[in-house]
Amino acid sequence: MWDDRDLRDDSRIDARLVLGSLPNQSSVAPRSPERKDIVLTSYELHAMNQRRFRFRPVYVFVLVAAGFAAVLLAFGARKTSMDRYGSGGSIEPIPDYSVPEPAGPPEAGTVTTDPKRIDDVLPNPGMGFASFHFGWWCNLPPITYPPKECAARVTKNWPENYPKSGTAYFRWLWREIEPERGKIDFEMIDNAIQSANALGMTLGFRVMTVAEGQSGIPDWLTSAPYEVAGEWRPGGGGKTFWPDYRDATLQREHARLIGALGDRYNGHPAVDHVDIGTVGCWGEWNTACLSDVDNIIDVYNPSGSKERQQIEKAYTQLIDHHLRAFSKTPVIMLALDEKNVSLTLHATQGGAGWRADCWGDWGLWGGSWSHQKSLYPQMLSAAKAADPSFVDVWKRAPIELEICGTLTKWHELGWNVSTPESELQKTFQWALSQHASVLNAKSKPVPASYVGPIDELLKKNGYRFVIDHFNHPSTVRAGNSATFITNWSNLGVAPAYHPRTLTYRLRGASKVVTFPSAQDTRTWLPGRWKVRDTITVPADLSKGTYQVEVALLDRAGTQPATKALPPLLLGIAGRRPDGWYSVSQLIVE
Repeated sequence: MWDDRDLRDDSRIDARLVLGSLPNQSSVAPRSPERKDIVLTSYELHAMNQRRFRFRPVYVFVLVAAGFAAVLLAFGARKTSMDRYGSGGSIEPIPDYSVPEPAGPPEAGTVTTDPKRIDDVLPNPGMGFASFHFGWWCNLPPITYPPKECAARVTKNWPENYPKSGTAYFRWLWREIEPERGKIDFEMIDNAIQSANALGMTLGFRVMTVAEGQSGIPDWLTSAPYEVAGEWRPGGGGKTFWPDYRDATLQREHARLIGALGDRYNGHPAVDHVDIGTVGCWGEWNTACLSDVDNIIDVYNPSGSKERQQIEKAYTQLIDHHLRAFSKTPVIMLALDEKNVSLTLHATQGGAGWRADCWGDWGLWGGSWSHQKSLYPQMLSAAKAADPSFVDVWKRAPIELEICGTLTKWHELGWNVSTPESELQKTFQWALSQHASVLNAKSKPVPASYVGPIDELLKKNGYRFVIDHFNHPSTVRAGNSATFITNWSNLGVAPAYHPRTLTYRLRGASKVVTFPSAQDTRTWLPGRWKVRDTITVPADLSKGTYQVEVALLDRAGTQPATKALPPLLLGIAGRRPDGWYSVSQLIVE
């Protein structure tokens, strides 16, 4: 859960922005939810639209007709808004953003400022290098630490040269989070989320069912009266329990578990994403911890196509449990090989992003086969061939990558960035070409020679927002309106997938007033965006010169309670100690 009351009803907000049109974006069609009695809020509908999109050519006519109707409705709504409040907010895309667009002379009576771009790495949430299990220093069952103590331990033991993280990533076995049926260890999960919050991070997590050399599901699930089917198979230095995912009891209990997690964490601002990791070794949809089979379908020895379809259906049901439970939180799913790519597409067509688990493998274990040469190209080709819209998944859901091995191992193999064709250079360029956001490098030390190239990667991956120009009237009378026109650029390769409230602030010697915008910053794809927002200056605001400040604000969360993280780091100078950016001055008469 998240708490947005501070943005909806705050006595400190003496004026409100006019709610204007949402950013220009592709129309999407929601997939009908199973629970049809639910009335969705506008935010939930937007989230479901983003998540449930499935393109089909027959939609073209429907979209054209709907678009025409939307224009009429929008005009009526906008006219009503103008009648009541005056000019509203709007946004329009601007092509080419590699260098700031010349501002041109300001209109008479207005001022234009050009904030200076900076070249710093910006460790914002939902992008950059992840903190993997906090480096294994706290919040691992059965040992937990209070958030402040955990944060101190993590900070003290931060791996050498590892970049500062904006996101943490955890994996838990089902048996760890629900040792007794119905008694989910929310305290452990809450502790991890609050510890990440204390470190200035959001947290993503995965729930797994297969544990190498043991059982990953709770003992009660395989005991009477539940008695979920499965098989102990060779691997992991002994025997590994592989549950039968077709088992009706397992399906029912899994839906209950994931649903309970969704009831508590869906839409929570401190939860970065949920990784669909129910199936396979380490939750990675593979059989690598088994020694007698090499495919998640063949593990059941299907007798024919009908049985294979039943197995695949069971897997898609597990995927659907996550998509239904986390309709307001980004969800990701492993990108599988061409044999099982339909499972990945089931997730992405339902609104999930995708991840790759062996990023940077150019021959880590010797031989000619590698993930980067022998798996990923074929996987991407198969996915695009089956669903051309797969190439646009990143526009609405995150792409996340996890390295194979460690960066120290890469360095020992002689992988460097000496030429454009070197392994490290190709690895980093591949990540950018896939529009990757979060990069999991296992929270292990980084070789000194890698620090510079990694910094350059982190300046491009994920999102990177800058203000190129900020235009506004030079003066405004108290009680009147003023229009702010801001030229934004996203210099990264992806949008931000969590809502951040674009907010303006007038700061004077004795009073501060804030104005939250209606803009949906999740739709700010790489490129330039011109944002227009109109504020109404409070009638009782004293005359004088006010600093005009801008921020992209987080929200506080409840259950568990988390603080709003500092405003997003922008790629411009002028950040104040409280995270706001001073961009200009406005004279109130």
